[in-house]
Amino acid sequence: MDKLIHLILYLTFIVLWGLSLFKSRFSLKLLLSISILFGLFLEFLQHILPFGRYFDWGDFIANSTGAIIGAIILLFLKKKLL
Repeated sequence: MDKLIHLILYLTFIVLWGLSLFKSRFSLKLLLSISILFGLFLEFLQHILPFGRYFDWGDFIANSTGAIIGAIILLFLKKKLL
């Protein structure tokens, strides 16, 4: 269930971010790269900071998968709206 939440949050994150940048010229590859790197950065922060959290590759993969699915949704939306 935890991984599904990660996937949905990153999917929503990239779709909303992409829709907000839709009118401007943005690179979907750049948006996807930033989202994946952001997820990796947050996982590293959890490992470094003393809050009882730890780095989890499963969370990172779920985040990245959600971002990729969100990017695919943005591609279909862009084709429909243009």
